[in-house]
Order: sequence, then C-alpha cells, then structure tokens
Amino acid sequence: MKGFFVRGKHFNLVIFPFLALIFFSLIALSNQHIFRDDKAVMYVYVKSARQGHIGYGFNSYYGNDISFAGLEPGDLILGAYPGCAYGRFSHVGIYLGKGEVMESYGDLGVNVQPVSHYRQYSEVCLLRVKADAAVKKRAVDYAGKQQGAMFYPLAFKNGERYWNCTKIMWKAYFEQGLDFDPGNDFWVAPDLFYKSDLVEVIRERSV
Repeated sequence: MKGFFVRGKHFNLVIFPFLALIFFSLIALSNQHIFRDDKAVMYVYVKSARQGHIGYGFNSYYGNDISFAGLEPGDLILGAYPGCAYGRFSHVGIYLGKGEVMESYGDLGVNVQPVSHYRQYSEVCLLRVKADAAVKKRAVDYAGKQQGAMFYPLAFKNGERYWNCTKIMWKAYFEQGLDFDPGNDFWVAPDLFYKSDLVEVIRERSV
C-alpha cells in the first residue's frame, strides 16, 4: 500500500506539469496574434519588470488637486502611481454619480468608493466615453451588478466570476457594443482606456 502512494505521488509530479504544458500550449496556439503583438500587456509587464517596476507602483498619498466637477455617470477615472508595472496608469474606476465610483481592489473586491480618493494618486485623468447617455447608464448598471464579486489581479477577460479593476470597466462597455481592446488581448491595461478613440479627456493632473 505504501508503495502505491509513493508511485501515486510520482505520477502526480509528472502528469500535472504535463497537463499544464498542454493547457498553455493550447492557449498560445489559439491566441498567436497576441504573442506577435509587441504592445500586448504581457510584454508591457516584462518591459516594466526589467526597469524594476513591479505591481501597482509606489503607493502613497500624493494629494493631486484635480477637480471632479462635471463628471457624469459612465465616465472613467484613471489613477497612476510612479513605478507602475502596467504602463502609465495603474487603476481605473467608473463614475456612478453622486460622488461615487465603482472599482475593484484586492482586499475589497468589486466595491463602491468616494471619487475623492483619487486625490491620493500622483496622476489622475478623467475620461468621457463617446456614447449616448443610455449606453453609459447600461454600462454603469452592469458594473453595479458585480458589486461584492471577487478580485483577481490577472483575471482573464472571459467569465464573470473574477475581476480586476480594468476587466470590469472593459466588460461593462463591451456588453454595450464598445470594445476598448481592439487587439483582443488576454488582459486589459488601464492605458488602453486612455489611448482609445472611444474616449475624450475631460481633464488630467499630475503632482
């Protein structure tokens, strides 16, 4: 019996890496366009890591003085910390109205926060989505239905069980026919919203 368990352990040590290799090979084969795109998010992560930029950046309170006047439900708000691994911006939320924004954080999951907390970032940018008010309302409603859902930093775009801050904003508008990721990447980086032709900058500030 003891020998059986030992052999079982050896079998598991072999089969699971083998299955993982098959799984990732299938992903690579079905998404070759991503691996050929040097602007894909994974290459941004690699480049940032080489520069010593890992994770969310240098999290602190920077006290930018941006005005939130004129924000409308459905507007997107980008925040940045120095040394972020994702590009220029490290976070995005969707404005709900009445001074509240829907976001997703590691310790809180999908949740509602006061928009004023964006003053803590070293950079912040307010974006207006080029869509009818009805479209933006449906996007806000979609995001609101995910409140309390779980956070996972590398949540793939498929599925609605795990979210990160960018996936939920992308999905909220994707369901309304607006795709902020025309390259069909594995993940959506905050910078994609800033660079998109689907938005216009309301205002931005840096410290």
